[in-house]
Amino acid sequence: MQRLKLFAAMLGCLAVLAGTVFFLSPYAPVVEPVMEIEAVWAIEDARTESGGPLVTYLENGGAPLGYDAAENTFYCTLGLGQGEGWPEIHLTAPGAKGARLVFVDDYSYDWCADAIREGYAYQILCYTDTEFSYAQIVFTGLPIVTLHAQEEIGEADTQVEVSVSSFGHAPVVGRTRVHRRGGGSLNAEKAGYRVEFVRSDEGGRNLVDLPGLGLRDDMILGGMVTDELLMRDRLCWTIYGEMLGTEYDGGFDARKTAYAELFLNDEYRGVYLMMEPMNAEDELRKAGDSHLLTDSVYRSVRVWFLDERPVLQNPVKENSLFELRYAPGNADPFAGIADYVDLLTEEDDEVFCRKVSERMDAGSVARYGLLEQAAALADNVNNNLYFWYRKTPEGMKYFLVPWDMDMSWGQKNEHLGDSFQNWLDYPLLDRIVALNAGGTADLMVEYWKQWRGSIFSQEHIERLVSDFQHELTASGALWRNTERWELEASDVGAAEIISFAEQRFMAIDRAMEQIENSDGRIPPFLADIGKGLESYPMYEPDEAGGDE
Repeated sequence: MQRLKLFAAMLGCLAVLAGTVFFLSPYAPVVEPVMEIEAVWAIEDARTESGGPLVTYLENGGAPLGYDAAENTFYCTLGLGQGEGWPEIHLTAPGAKGARLVFVDDYSYDWCADAIREGYAYQILCYTDTEFSYAQIVFTGLPIVTLHAQEEIGEADTQVEVSVSSFGHAPVVGRTRVHRRGGGSLNAEKAGYRVEFVRSDEGGRNLVDLPGLGLRDDMILGGMVTDELLMRDRLCWTIYGEMLGTEYDGGFDARKTAYAELFLNDEYRGVYLMMEPMNAEDELRKAGDSHLLTDSVYRSVRVWFLDERPVLQNPVKENSLFELRYAPGNADPFAGIADYVDLLTEEDDEVFCRKVSERMDAGSVARYGLLEQAAALADNVNNNLYFWYRKTPEGMKYFLVPWDMDMSWGQKNEHLGDSFQNWLDYPLLDRIVALNAGGTADLMVEYWKQWRGSIFSQEHIERLVSDFQHELTASGALWRNTERWELEASDVGAAEIISFAEQRFMAIDRAMEQIENSDGRIPPFLADIGKGLESYPMYEPDEAGGDE
């Protein structure tokens, strides 16, 4: 009798549990292990093939998979670093009530790393009491981002459901505001996006933990449409972060970046660069709330890339303007850029040098100058350069902050010259270097000597390029992106960057030597400064000891 009571109590608990699962949890059938082919044939014989897929949504351990409806293929992220063995995979189909799913292909026969790198596709059978359909699953090494929008995403904010899944990282699932972003790439077929995570109830910003970026309430998804190698911008941000060093703290630092594969409304969109946005107010708060009361932020922009922000015409460069990003409630929102504009038009060299010493942060100018030259930033000075007018113990100073550096590492060569030996023009900085205003040229030489054996060594560039190349190829993503956008297939294109860096760094070696040996005179390669040239040869390729 006591056993009967215990058995009845157990049945009651099971009934409560079953009711809890049925009423409080979505029905989520599990994708079962591989089935013998005879059993698969029996399922097909007893059912009719459905007119479309029976399942279009899967999760792995609660992390949403990407889905490409055109190919009826799911994408599951397993990260990089897998070897022969497979990690635990727990695929479920939430909401697919009445359906069962089973693997037809046994992926465990393959090495996991091989399956990810080569993009092996494995079949899954989905069936109900009356119908069946097939789907494929591909395993990737990169994080997966999915966006689902009820309307086309344009330049205005659109409500979008998002998921960000990365192996070993808690998935992010929620509501966002998304709009297209970019200058020349704004209307590209492979569009870039700005994503803001919001609370589903009142719509305020929501802080989430993003793979590679950390705690953020927003991110950029860059399409990298001008960079077939998919690494130029990321390489620049990595190097810029190393130039700033680990002790740098205070806003406008190097942006964190990470690769991901994007799916928009169940369409595969290729490899994207997840990146921290640059919001002026947020960056000023990093430096301290007091900077919101004192500092201003502007950005250079070409006239054909204007949006609705207020702008000021650059007095010495046609079609170039200064775009207001933040001003602390001054009557004149462009008061913070006035001292910089004044430097552009100052004719007296002695007065110019004094003003540079007072107004420009020498370390920031020297760092930016070296980055511009080393990476050959061909689309940054007159478009995408931030000017942070910052309060310091020595007074208000301008700090230069790079942005959008995809046109780099030899991507745009018309002014680089033979053997990439030409110094790219930035008229104000060129004059500062020529006159060693504020000791900036000396500081550039000092920095270059310090970093030539580390940050700007050939070995370091090769390692970074190899790391990025590995992420793209070992994940299988490079080939999928190549096929999706009909690019020229190549897994050795990164050698272009390595070769460029080798020649470019040697050219800068010679420029630094000229600066160091100038004894207060204008370095020979800048002798023609002020003549309207767009570049200055740092050496002649056929000079003694030069390149062949």
